[in-house]
Amino acid sequence: MPSTSKMSNDEKSKVKGTLSAGSKIFMCTVARIYYAYPDPNKWSYSGEQGGLAFVKDKQNNSLYFRLVDLQGTRGVVWEHELYEGFSLNDDRPFFHSFAGDVRCLFCFLRLFV
Repeated sequence: MPSTSKMSNDEKSKVKGTLSAGSKIFMCTVARIYYAYPDPNKWSYSGEQGGLAFVKDKQNNSLYFRLVDLQGTRGVVWEHELYEGFSLNDDRPFFHSFAGDVRCLFCFLRLFV
């Protein structure tokens, strides 16, 4: 995946085609997912990358980050629901972090710039 925040028209179409049926897409960029588990002091790459979209799911009226596979046909490969009290930390211009759920104490997402 190129390290650029500009998505090609094909990538944008793929994200829109995957998510648009039941979601309102607010923004989208290319990203990789990182996490800090089980050691909260060590970053680990999850192996997932693609088009990260901030969306509102129209069926359950909830907000999510959803990652769409841009290189294959797997569709949504990762998602995280934004819970009440959600806080996004702007650690670097290209790296944002937030607290995750019980299985992944802290989830981190890297936005390419």
